Amino acid sequence: MYTPRPFKNPNYTKNVNRRMRNYKAVLAAERERERVLRETQRQQIADGIEGVEDVPPTYLSIEAPPSLLPQPHYCDITGLEGPYTDPATGLRYHDKSVYEFIRGMARTEKFYLSARGVNPIVK
Repeated sequence: MYTPRPFKNPNYTKNVNRRMRNYKAVLAAERERERVLRETQRQQIADGIEGVEDVPPTYLSIEAPPSLLPQPHYCDITGLEGPYTDPATGLRYHDKSVYEFIRGMARTEKFYLSARGVNPIVK
């Protein structure tokens, strides 16, 4: 005859010594632990201790230089990719409809430019 098992383990006891940490603290502790481990292994390799192998790089341990690709430009109005720039205002735009919107604006382009962090003198 079939008897279902209980949903919860009747012998379970909660660990009262467990500390709750936020995600940022957990990541920082993990990075620090990996950094210390790498440094000790490098030191052991430099000292010539046998039996120590170089650890392959992980996703978090790779240190890379800045990208050589150009930074992408985004439309100041829609937030989509903005390959074009209006020569009169300096605003980047996505397509023809956004360009028509920019042409119809009455001197508000400086607010869009300041939102992007560009503060040229607009005549």
